[in-house]
Amino acid sequence: MSSANLVRWSGVALLIAGTLVAVTTPFHPDDAADPNAVTTNVWVIVHSLYVPAFILTMFGLVGLYARQAEHAGVLGLIGFILAFIGSSLFLVVVVLEASVVPVIAADPAGQILLDPAGPLFGGELGPILLMGQAAFALGFVLTGIATVRADVLPRWPGVLLLIGAPLAAFWPPLPHLVGVTGGVLFGLGYAWLGYAMWARTGERVIQQPAHP
Repeated sequence: MSSANLVRWSGVALLIAGTLVAVTTPFHPDDAADPNAVTTNVWVIVHSLYVPAFILTMFGLVGLYARQAEHAGVLGLIGFILAFIGSSLFLVVVVLEASVVPVIAADPAGQILLDPAGPLFGGELGPILLMGQAAFALGFVLTGIATVRADVLPRWPGVLLLIGAPLAAFWPPLPHLVGVTGGVLFGLGYAWLGYAMWARTGERVIQQPAHP
């Protein structure tokens, strides 16, 4: 596959992933206000849709970095690595939240496992999840900054990424409305970049020197 085709198909992946996140996140139940929300069908559907979104995200990140690597520099490379690691850890989390958490929450004896200070999250898993949140947030902040600085793709989607990613990554402990807003902004920025990569719109055209 040529690099141009890689970028275009990665753009399709970003477009679909961003759309899934932006459209699905407003329906995410507020489990902080209602712990029983994790047992609802809406919870399962939302997190099940996040699974393909994060799978496509990892494919899309490769093309996004390849498209602007020459102009994104070291900042873009670090952002790509952290965003890829953070997205892979988030993929594991949403799979668990879609298929395992509702089962545990439905059993009164197992609900203690979902307590942030319980034996599950209060143990070694807690720091791992925190590292995933930090990698995701910092990775997409740097990717957003690199996108703006590279000026290869539209700049505003980069701004949406660097604002939305930290809000979505640290939800919770951030309030539900803040997290939802972050998720929507992140999804819109991702979809916008994906469309630009696929359609090649908004890209900076580099003039080649004329040969006699």
